[in-house]
Amino acid sequence: MAPVYANHPFPLIQTPVFLAKSRNEEPDMFDRLATDMAHVHNVIIRGLNSIYLQAPHIKQGDEKFLDVHHSGEETSFFPVVEKMTGVKGLMDANIEQHKTFHDGIERLQNYIEAVSADKEKYDGNKVVGMIDEFGEVVMQHLTDEIPTILGLRQYGDKVAGLPKLFDEEGEKAMGKLGNFVLVNVFANLDTQYENGMWQDWPKAPAPAKLLMRTVFWWIYADARKFGAVDRAGNLRHLYAVPKSA
Repeated sequence: MAPVYANHPFPLIQTPVFLAKSRNEEPDMFDRLATDMAHVHNVIIRGLNSIYLQAPHIKQGDEKFLDVHHSGEETSFFPVVEKMTGVKGLMDANIEQHKTFHDGIERLQNYIEAVSADKEKYDGNKVVGMIDEFGEVVMQHLTDEIPTILGLRQYGDKVAGLPKLFDEEGEKAMGKLGNFVLVNVFANLDTQYENGMWQDWPKAPAPAKLLMRTVFWWIYADARKFGAVDRAGNLRHLYAVPKSA
């Protein structure tokens, strides 16, 4: 039986930097910013694929990372971008997309929490059904945000502060997650994606990343065993999917 990887049912997003270089073009600031966003989204997609494929075989899952990510955008990032550009409502389409899948994610999260508290019996097929209800909308949103960021190129110097904003938002999001969920992030961070050109992503101090992949990797073994990758960031056969399935 061939290994089952977290590369389906939802496809990853190609990064603008990779696409620019494949055209022999030099990536600009917007390509790099949109690429950082694509990386974050791809971690979410790997995680969602991992849950979807393993749900019928495991007893519980987790969706906290996805919830924190889109909440942070709506309450901080989007309004600041609109202020920079001076275009009110510029990010409304993205906010509306958030609303369309928010309830579905919340239902899944509440269900998993109820199962963890022994208030409901776990049903993997129910989890898959819940993801089916919002999965395509989430994918559309995660994909659409990339050209939205690239489209800010037309505002030139007005959005020169975007790199700083991205860094600040990233730090705030990571601060909310805590080590337990950060290990989940690294457990779904495919370092071999796009010919392995993202070995050094994310932009974080090397000692902090080493700590996540060593000490915390073992401390929070239960948090990462359902992840898409091994400790080195290589895709692996999913833990809960039977080898003979």
